[in-house]
Amino acid sequence: MMPDVEKPVSLEVVEIELALGAQDIVADGFEGALQKAAELVNGEVIFNIRAPEDSDEQRIGAISISDGTTDQTVFIMLGKDGTTLSVTPEQDQTTLFDKLGPDFAAVMKGLRR
Repeated sequence: MMPDVEKPVSLEVVEIELALGAQDIVADGFEGALQKAAELVNGEVIFNIRAPEDSDEQRIGAISISDGTTDQTVFIMLGKDGTTLSVTPEQDQTTLFDKLGPDFAAVMKGLRR
């Protein structure tokens, strides 16, 4: 679950990785693990969707977290095996998920006002 060591990683990403590591993905499922991890880091699950069929992942989730000044979206991928998780900060993405997480978070925050 560790990101590329050559790239700087925010404290928020590390917190989410640690929070996910404390979850029982088999007992709670992917959605439950996302929810519990988000609660531990005072974040919010913004989506949990099925991954494209041609990808190496089964599901893709996103947690929005803030350091008090900026919001960050962290993507969590569930591997095809159903137990392997990988965490990717939004700036590492090169697919359509680049903007999906932040845009969805902005919509959800707008609806709450």
